[in-house]
Amino acid sequence: MTVVRYRRAVPPPTLTPVIASGAVALVVAAVAWGAFAFGAVYPWAYWPLAVCAAAVGVVGVSVPQCAAAARVPGLRLLAGAMFLFVIAGALQIVPLPLAQIAKLSPEASSALARLDLGFVAGASARHPLSIAPGRTWVALVLFASYALLVLGCARLLSIRGARRMAEAIAIVGVLLAFAAIVQKPFSTEKVYGLWTPIDGGSPYGPFVNRNHFAGWMLMGLPLTLGLLCAMLSRAMRGVRPYWRDRLMWLSTPDASLILLTGAATFVMAISLVLTLSMSGMTALAVAIVITATCVIRRRWTRGRTAAAIAYLAVLFVVAYGWAGADVIASRFADGNWTELDARRGAWTDALDVSARFPLTGTGLNTYGVATILYQRHDLAHHYEQAHNDYLQLLAEGGVLLAVPAALCLVVFARAVRRRFRGETSTTAYWLRVGAVTGLAAIALQETFDFSLQMPGNALLFAVLCGIALHVAPPKPDPAHRAQV
Repeated sequence: MTVVRYRRAVPPPTLTPVIASGAVALVVAAVAWGAFAFGAVYPWAYWPLAVCAAAVGVVGVSVPQCAAAARVPGLRLLAGAMFLFVIAGALQIVPLPLAQIAKLSPEASSALARLDLGFVAGASARHPLSIAPGRTWVALVLFASYALLVLGCARLLSIRGARRMAEAIAIVGVLLAFAAIVQKPFSTEKVYGLWTPIDGGSPYGPFVNRNHFAGWMLMGLPLTLGLLCAMLSRAMRGVRPYWRDRLMWLSTPDASLILLTGAATFVMAISLVLTLSMSGMTALAVAIVITATCVIRRRWTRGRTAAAIAYLAVLFVVAYGWAGADVIASRFADGNWTELDARRGAWTDALDVSARFPLTGTGLNTYGVATILYQRHDLAHHYEQAHNDYLQLLAEGGVLLAVPAALCLVVFARAVRRRFRGETSTTAYWLRVGAVTGLAAIALQETFDFSLQMPGNALLFAVLCGIALHVAPPKPDPAHRAQV
């Protein structure tokens, strides 16, 4: 009798993983470009970022839906919320009859009468609600491209996994930290010792302002800590509980990678503290506390938990001790806290502008134009930013933008919470912890600074949102490779 042997069907190869890998590599290149090109603060730097972010987003949302890992629950709802924000922003640049503008935003008519000669001369019967439509166009295009990047990253990382992305960001962060540390002793007012910022500033590393450098590190460092925790949680699996076996494990590539990642976090933390940015140092301390809390709640073995907490404590002591406790104390003591370190006046002006434009705002990205008319404090300097991005959004967008922005936040938070509840991958859990911690740290800093107005920082923010939203890809089914 003849025995017939059947071969199990193997799914045909697909280009989706290859495309996803290429797109992820492009994202990493964009993160590096956004950091080292002065934070992408100039048009020649941020327009390439916008194109790259939009391209990756389109690729990400276009990958075949049949890929199980590409199905990210809640992503459509978030896409809808962000689309509402874009539509609301677009309403600010739609030309409306002047009579309609006077009804929707009476103060806008007054502002335009002092800013736009054509408006005064009656050259046109229509005008957008934004007092500087060109600026609003730029901000809206950047937001739309980064919104696409969030969606695209969430799906692409659900296909390829987020670990390689986190490792690449850690490498960029170390290079960025070294660039800043090496430059600091020279105390030059030039970026890279060559470029004098057009609008002035306090350069630190490749960034025009040390607070913006701190903002990048507040996102990159917690993600690297999450990566390290993921490595520690899987360390020595399968190693026998004998000292000889454990010592032998220290010579393995896994142990070397843990040591390198741990060293990377020290370099990044030291570079952040050396900025002496009060908001940056405060947010870093909060990020370390959040990470420690997650380690304790994860319920590792006593020895592993104690080692991780001890490591975080040493990281805190070394990072802040490197800059000098007396220097840091002096930095905080010298702040004029009755004026909230010179922020109180800026916040009062922002609240005044938002009260004048309650429904539609002055227009996205127009705060610097509005302060030409409405700034009342520190008149020796012109404030382009409110030094609080939440108040600035309220001033620029009014209720029109504040409502969809709040909706985006709520939808995002719910989606991430669902990911944590249903997480089965240890690595994905810790990378998500790192991403969310980075988002929380930068959210705290934004109450005193405006780091996310740097396009390079905003791009990293979008990537962290994608990591927080992604679903860990399923492990390959060995049955597909089996033959009968």
